[in-house]
Amino acid sequence: MNELAAFLGFAFVGTVSPGPNNTVLWASGMTFGFRRTIAHVLGTALGMGALVLGVAAGIGALLDAVPVAELVLKLVGSAYLLWIAFHVAAGGGIGRTEVSHPLSLWQGAAFQWVNPKAWIFTIAAVGTFLPPALPRPIAALLLTGILMVVVVGSSSIWAAGGAALSRVVEDDRRRRVVSVALALLLLASVALIWV
Repeated sequence: MNELAAFLGFAFVGTVSPGPNNTVLWASGMTFGFRRTIAHVLGTALGMGALVLGVAAGIGALLDAVPVAELVLKLVGSAYLLWIAFHVAAGGGIGRTEVSHPLSLWQGAAFQWVNPKAWIFTIAAVGTFLPPALPRPIAALLLTGILMVVVVGSSSIWAAGGAALSRVVEDDRRRRVVSVALALLLLASVALIWV
């Protein structure tokens, strides 16, 4: 029970803390509302679950064994996040008329695979909390199931927060301030990946 409580705390703090995906969830909730952002919320859980299974199956060992693979992941992920930050700051990321739809379930899942924070979190989660007393496949499935439930909750907080903020930020000037703030959060996320 102690290990479960520790993992739940680690999972919640790790997934609810600011980062690239949460910033995009916030922007989506603000632009499209909570209901239309649910697919992204569920996609986040699905993508994180797939990452846990992949890391438990050995992708994490590959990243440890081939340092250039980790560097490539950081570079690709950082470039993608910088691209998103540019579009968010320019207003295209959260402008109601310029964005046609929120991320789909599969786009939300795929986003986790280029999100360096998700990789770092997942490697730490599997390395620290994979139950050694259980057979590895069962332990990985258990960890994945628990994490996916936690991710739905933490992602929903960000999407609902964005939806609530949209009621306050009705005019273009305020919306622009929020766009720049979200872009700066994304830039800070990229900077934290490299320190």
